Amino acid sequence: ERELIASLSHDLKTPVTGIKLTSELMAAVFSQNEGQEIIVTEDMTEKMNNIFKRADEIGGLVNDLFSSTLEDLGEFKVECSDENSAVIGEIVSEYDDRGLVRISEIPQAIVHIDRLRLSQVIGNIISNSYKYAETPIDISIRLDENFLEVAISDSGPGVSEDEIELITNKFYRGKQHGDKEGSGLGLYIARILMDKMGGELSVRSENGLCVTLLIPLS
Repeated sequence: ERELIASLSHDLKTPVTGIKLTSELMAAVFSQNEGQEIIVTEDMTEKMNNIFKRADEIGGLVNDLFSSTLEDLGEFKVECSDENSAVIGEIVSEYDDRGLVRISEIPQAIVHIDRLRLSQVIGNIISNSYKYAETPIDISIRLDENFLEVAISDSGPGVSEDEIELITNKFYRGKQHGDKEGSGLGLYIARILMDKMGGELSVRSENGLCVTLLIPLS
């Protein structure tokens, strides 16, 4: 826990510094042009997008820490209800902010899920792929007897065979990603949530990383 606090302190400092520097720069531009019509340039748009991105990073880190704390306290609540399987496409669209996700046709079915928690699961997986693999993401979906199987794959370096069983553990981060910011909680929380919804999360590394979700049918 002490290591986590130290790691998060460092990880939070980086996006906060970026937000401060960008904000100061934009404030200086507006101050110099006070009373004049300000033309929003491509560089200014990029800076504003950077503020949003950094703030989003902070939000993700805080959410992961909060979710982990709730799990430790035994207060991680999951409330499942029946939903149309089309909800999966809606969730993917919410988190595909780079437009690099390619999703197969979604079989028609009724799934028994907590939409908010499934959103956290899929959001964490997509976010991890964008952060560590930085490649397009392929999502294939097929109907099984009792589950809707959702396989989310990237084309990155994946993880070594001796790490594959560890990356869904609490606080674990892949050795080759030591230079990337993160808490080591994303896949851990995703696995816990799938368990609580009566589903399953598994990971394999083959031409990239593939996270498979077994989502229970109604």
